[in-house]
Amino acid sequence: MSENSEAGVADGVVAAVVAKSRNKSGSSSSVGPVVGLVTPHVHDPNHNHNYLHSLHDEDDLALLADQEAAYDEHQEVLFASCQLSSIYGEDSGITWGKAMFLIVNAALGAGLLNFPKAFHESGGIVSGNLIHIIFTSFALGSLIIIAKCSNEHNCKTYQELVLHMCSPGWSMVTSICISVYCFITCITFIIIIGDQFDRVFASFVGKDFCHTWYLNRKFTMTASSLLLIFPCCFKRIDGLRFMSYVGVMSIWYLVAVIVAEFYTGSYKTGPVVIFDAHWTQLFNVVPTICFGYQCHVSSVPIYSCVKAHDATSFIKACIAAIVACFLVYTVSANYGYLTFGSLVNGDVLLSYDARKPQVLIGVILLAIKSWTTYPILLFCVREAMGDLYIQLRSLSPAEADATESVRRKLLALLLWGSSMLMAIFAPNLNVVVKLLGSLAAFFIFVFPGMCLLQFVLVRNEVNGSRRTIREAGLMLIAAAYIVVGIFAFGLAFVLGVEHIIHPDSVKPLCK
Repeated sequence: MSENSEAGVADGVVAAVVAKSRNKSGSSSSVGPVVGLVTPHVHDPNHNHNYLHSLHDEDDLALLADQEAAYDEHQEVLFASCQLSSIYGEDSGITWGKAMFLIVNAALGAGLLNFPKAFHESGGIVSGNLIHIIFTSFALGSLIIIAKCSNEHNCKTYQELVLHMCSPGWSMVTSICISVYCFITCITFIIIIGDQFDRVFASFVGKDFCHTWYLNRKFTMTASSLLLIFPCCFKRIDGLRFMSYVGVMSIWYLVAVIVAEFYTGSYKTGPVVIFDAHWTQLFNVVPTICFGYQCHVSSVPIYSCVKAHDATSFIKACIAAIVACFLVYTVSANYGYLTFGSLVNGDVLLSYDARKPQVLIGVILLAIKSWTTYPILLFCVREAMGDLYIQLRSLSPAEADATESVRRKLLALLLWGSSMLMAIFAPNLNVVVKLLGSLAAFFIFVFPGMCLLQFVLVRNEVNGSRRTIREAGLMLIAAAYIVVGIFAFGLAFVLGVEHIIHPDSVKPLCK
């Protein structure tokens, strides 16, 4: 092998390698293409042809196989700290049905509360449902893309997937986006907790409850967060896994309450719009949809735990999960909007009378879900920021391990304190959801589109054949995902900024 070729391998720019994998007994077995890091078309300057085609002798293949194994080992160390802990052994795992439940749990959440208001802002029931169907289809498609690409590289985290499919630089960008997204979501949950306290106090104490210092939302959010959330912020994520079942059941109960209150409640209803929207209004529901369906970051570690480790099983889980989420959001959005019409609140639960036992139970369950979900999100952002720190400082595994305890505690304390301050001064939940939707657009559209584009390019390079109609179609789909993602990001970001500058004139619960 030439000196230039060896340098190319060392720099990690090989696009695809046909290598041999060795099993535990030391025997060799042929495997399919092992896709590497960046892009195809790495040329040997001495021979003026594709470097990939110069890999013809056994020594070259053995060297590349060893370097691929060393690279994988390095990535295991790099991403080990942010992987979800599993209670299963190497030979066990979860079924695709349980994976479906975990995806549903990752997706369903605070976005449900904003759907009725988003339908009104988008121009009515028809336009809201139409855009909902279209973008839900995109969300499902991106999950399928992620499943295929993760299966190709056996990835364990979302940022590792982007690293393999794109480049280390894009992986770092992904880690930053995940950190920001999870951090803002933590703020959202604290806001939800404060909203539920306000709803209960306004119903049972009166509209002037906030003038009592210990009933004011600034105190209730801080005190409850300090007592119930802060002690969990330093734990590993596997110590919090069982509470996720409570979260899913809480959401289903809230949907049941929304439907029941439509038929039994006697609420004041504003004008209900069927369809009356300018074309620019149609997309006002997009940020809420992106926020509501963002389970893509969690889908990669969930896939790594599936017993039948193949893309087909996980695609079944993704389809079932998205269908379940679609039904939940559709029912809650339509029934919530029909109940209140134009008077619907940005947080639909605030529109109901919390003195009713069934509504009060829903308020309590939503607060419990927020308390139990916050530490999981803080774990994700804490570990993502820790990985960024390790990469930026170029720390060795030994150095990173030596400072792990101090780094974890300091990051948890800093993140918890800053999220509390921002939640106290955030205008309302509607603003936060729109800003979150802008970041979610990257995870749902842009990054999967980039991964699909790279997947097609590498496959075409490995096969060495002329581009087929199928490959051309996949490239068009990838381009569509990237364009739609950039559009959704810009739209959600602009709407979020507009709501910050001109916040909704929502009447405060405490006068």
